[in-house]
Amino acid sequence: MNCDAILHDKPRQTLNDEPFLLWEIGQRRVIEHWMDHLFRSNATMTLWLEKDDEALAAAIRDTFPLCKRVDVKSGVPDAASGFCTYVDADGAIQLQRGSTIVSLLPDQPTTKTWFAMVKRWLAEQQKFGTQLPEIETQIAPGVIIGHHCSISKDTVFNAPCWIGSGCTISGATIGPNAVIGEECIIASGAHISDSYVLSRRFIRPNTRLDGVVATARRFLDHATGEPVFLS
Repeated sequence: MNCDAILHDKPRQTLNDEPFLLWEIGQRRVIEHWMDHLFRSNATMTLWLEKDDEALAAAIRDTFPLCKRVDVKSGVPDAASGFCTYVDADGAIQLQRGSTIVSLLPDQPTTKTWFAMVKRWLAEQQKFGTQLPEIETQIAPGVIIGHHCSISKDTVFNAPCWIGSGCTISGATIGPNAVIGEECIIASGAHISDSYVLSRRFIRPNTRLDGVVATARRFLDHATGEPVFLS
């Protein structure tokens, strides 16, 4: 079974200068979670980009060097493909029969779609536990910690939350619905909920993050995609 998807040409929104398909969700990228879903459906995918983006195409091809279950092309497919896969407004990956071509991304801020995917992933982690026990540990239902972390005893975790490998957390409150990327430093007194701290970020003491994405250069409201300024 083959599935076609279109990445419509929209105003470009990036996180850490990377396009949507390469944004973090835990240890993996959006495209990897998407392909896992198709793999369970025994499907391959052709991703159609309305504009040439060789850097993105190369990154996607390099992500699947052994199992070539995704191909990248430029243009728009005809309506005879029979299947379409896309991400809906709630962050669910849909597989649709029929000839109607559906945009990969719904008509809302890209960060909102992505964080909806993140919350679905966290809910799965809370329900089923970690799928990667060799590199992360579930210390409580829905609280998953990567290896080589340094976490003080006065840190509080509220499930669901996920902490990447190599993090240092000192007396912070993490969760619910919080993700801390790999190799982050979270200082004492920080409160992080309904937020995603991308990898290799430093969060200052007593910072309160709620409903934001912490990137390398700024904070974004994930519901709107707009920058926010913290006092």
